[in-house]
Amino acid sequence: MNLYIKKISFFLLSFAFIFTACETEESLTITSPDPAFVLNTPGISTVFLNFALPENPAFTISWNDEVNGSGSYNVEMSTDEAFTAPVSLGTTDNSNFSMTVTDFNNAIANAGVSTFRDIAIYMRVSNGSQITNSILLLVTTYPVNAPEINNVNNGDAFALSLDNNDVTAITVEWDDPILDSSLNQDVDYVLEAATAGTDFAMPLEAGNVTNQNSIALTNAQLNAFAIQSGIPVDTTGDLDIRVKSTITDSASGSVLERISEPVTISVTTYLTVLDLSTEWGIVGSSTINQWNGPDLPFFETGVDGVLTAYVNLTVGEIKFRENNSWDAPNKNYGDDGADGTIEEGGSNISIAEAGSYKITIDFNNSTYTIVKFSLGIVGDAYNNWGATPDFMLEYDQYSDVFRGIVTLLDGSMKFRENNSWDAPDKNYGDDGADGTLEEGGANIIVTAGIYIATVNMNDGTYTLDPIDSIWGLVGGAYNDWGATPDAQFTRDWSRPFDDVWILNDVTLIDGEYKFRANNSWDAPNINYGDSNSDGVLEEGGGNLVTTAGTYSFVLDFSDPANPTYTKN
Repeated sequence: MNLYIKKISFFLLSFAFIFTACETEESLTITSPDPAFVLNTPGISTVFLNFALPENPAFTISWNDEVNGSGSYNVEMSTDEAFTAPVSLGTTDNSNFSMTVTDFNNAIANAGVSTFRDIAIYMRVSNGSQITNSILLLVTTYPVNAPEINNVNNGDAFALSLDNNDVTAITVEWDDPILDSSLNQDVDYVLEAATAGTDFAMPLEAGNVTNQNSIALTNAQLNAFAIQSGIPVDTTGDLDIRVKSTITDSASGSVLERISEPVTISVTTYLTVLDLSTEWGIVGSSTINQWNGPDLPFFETGVDGVLTAYVNLTVGEIKFRENNSWDAPNKNYGDDGADGTIEEGGSNISIAEAGSYKITIDFNNSTYTIVKFSLGIVGDAYNNWGATPDFMLEYDQYSDVFRGIVTLLDGSMKFRENNSWDAPDKNYGDDGADGTLEEGGANIIVTAGIYIATVNMNDGTYTLDPIDSIWGLVGGAYNDWGATPDAQFTRDWSRPFDDVWILNDVTLIDGEYKFRANNSWDAPNINYGDSNSDGVLEEGGGNLVTTAGTYSFVLDFSDPANPTYTKN
């Protein structure tokens, strides 16, 4: 029964469908989508432009063009979605486009963008009148434009003077938008100086800072760079200055360098070397030159008529005389009563103990004093706090300071008088680690190296300036090629801006010799000889030959490419 009913129902339903279909006629329309010109969304939305990879692709975009099919496509970018000021990045006949890191970075910089991180860059593609949708990239760029010096102009003049030696002479400031950005890159700046018109062929580093936009130079500093650049002492000349900026990629070590336009300034220099010389000296059996001279010199002090000498004497006698002469009208003075009063033509003055002395003559009162005095370096950084003699500093008459070139170990040190901790001898440390000495002050901490040590007893200051090399004479003619320490040169303090070294009164035997750094043949230490016997030194050059005698030497490294030497 159920089967029968189902068959009847199906029949009636089919009949009804046929009847209806005959009564109403309809058609089904299938609509195809309109042709599209679409810029595809790239797989990344952020782009970091790394100056260390300048030729790498910064981005690659692609599109589908069902409208034009093909043709020439123009790729545009804009800093706003409305493309108020679109910038063309290039054209292509392909359906994709790519740019290098350098080109994309320059395009963004040329668009006037002043920030460097998360810059909104919109892109689209056009083909004639047809334009795609736009896409958005967030881009981090790197600086292209160089810093600009903003407070010093061409022709600005700076008259320097010794009276203002430690006073700021010039402050160079510059603009660099990266300093106000959130790029979080360290930017190093160097202020360079050079002879005007030389295009910085031999630049001098006048100062450096990191993440700052100014460098100040004192009269002394600007004077030094002006003289080193070629402007004579006590002369007005032109000096070029510029700012060099560097950013270093931590991963690759690549350096991005930007250099400002130079500014030419006028600088009037001054003589920095003091002339404290006098016509007076010390003569006698206690001096190295005995009674024949030349005499050990006296130097001017800050008081008219008061002279001072720092000398090494042996047991014997001395007198004071003018111009290395006993002949009139030159005068000589001694002490008839051994009472500290000088008399013209007076008796010889006795020196009972060999040592280092400070001798002062006061011509205003016809008196003199002779006191033991030396200034040296002591500490575990040098001599285990006095287990051996202190390193002695020498008086520099050209700067009125005490100087010496010393090799130190990791540790601490102090300055002290006369190799002694006992009163009245004084010792000096630095309580604030600020370059100012205090009597009995804290130990001075140092790291291993070679230093020029300078102490100014007038204002109680000191410096420890590291240097790479100390020069010496080595050879069969002196120390059997290093069996004992080399004969050590010292800097010529009368030429503070030149790399000149002197060695006086060294005794040699018949034989050969060379000059070497740091008592060592091992790299990176350098040795020099003279293969051509022309006074010009060559690294690793031929041995020099000498006959026995006492000689003085000058090494001049002012021109590093052509160092020279003289022997007298």
